[in-house]
Amino acid sequence: MVPIVGGSFWVGRSTPTFEEEENPRFRTQLPAFCAQSYEVTAAAYEACVTKGQCTPIALSNFTCNSASKGRGDHPANCVDHAQASAFCGTVGARLPTELEWEYLARGGAEMRAYPWGDAAPDGHACWKANQSCKVGSYPPGAFGLYDVVGNVWEWTDSWFGPYPWPEQDGRHKVYRGGSWSRRFEKWMAPTLRNRAPPKDAGSHLGFRCVQEQPGAECPYGRGEHGCNFGVDEVECLGKKIWNGARCAPPGDTARCAEGSHEVPGQGCQWHTKAPDVPTELNLAAVQRTPSPKYDADCQTNQPARPHAYRLSGGEHLARNQVARNQGCKNRDVGVGWNSVCCP
Repeated sequence: MVPIVGGSFWVGRSTPTFEEEENPRFRTQLPAFCAQSYEVTAAAYEACVTKGQCTPIALSNFTCNSASKGRGDHPANCVDHAQASAFCGTVGARLPTELEWEYLARGGAEMRAYPWGDAAPDGHACWKANQSCKVGSYPPGAFGLYDVVGNVWEWTDSWFGPYPWPEQDGRHKVYRGGSWSRRFEKWMAPTLRNRAPPKDAGSHLGFRCVQEQPGAECPYGRGEHGCNFGVDEVECLGKKIWNGARCAPPGDTARCAEGSHEVPGQGCQWHTKAPDVPTELNLAAVQRTPSPKYDADCQTNQPARPHAYRLSGGEHLARNQVARNQGCKNRDVGVGWNSVCCP
């Protein structure tokens, strides 16, 4: 474990992002804590299984490191959220919150573009590869930590929800950092948020553990479950104004929107929480057009799906479903569009 000095930093981006998941940008403070220098290795996880303290990894894909000989010094992957959390518990630690993870990745108040600085990921991280890399294959980044970006995405203990207030429950846990299989730089950005149901597992996904630092002062005071969360500043998008609870449209003087109420430390909470996955998707709103300029990319990276198309319109989940229905795979996604490789 490496001691991490706490402090104030900005979370997210000040410009609009995909589905505005990284907006609004906000400033908060974290207490000091400790973090593992390396991602938990496959060998360390298997030792935990041998001791009977961890459950065996169920997946046996050739890119799952526990299922492959000679890859014990690669990161433990193909673990679900509960398995990652349980391992951390056996060493008196826990998974980081997503804000702790972003703090580690960006050097805290330094607000680095990447853990190593401003340079593109080539030569600094394990990405655009056919499998994971041995942990520590690249020089350390902020705080002397290895592979915070690249190698495997890392589970956090946070539920996915809109910024800035943390969700108390949900359907998806956040994971961060990009992985060995990513080919586009935007997926490696430390501000990018990804998520999955806690029971999901894959060779792209691993973890590292953190610990409380004894005697660390809580910037916003201590509550029943540890340090309280706080928000110091918020940069709302467009003409919206931060009122202390939410980004409200001009002229809207209510602290919370109709149908919600304010909970201290949790922002505006809806009386009936809406599911984060719509019950019905409007597939008819999705349009498909050929993108021949990306055919070569599809032929190289998805040989069974050699034709590139652009899916536009509708919701992101609807475009994903249309792609699945047509036997396609996403090659890239953006605001309002998916670039897919199809048979």
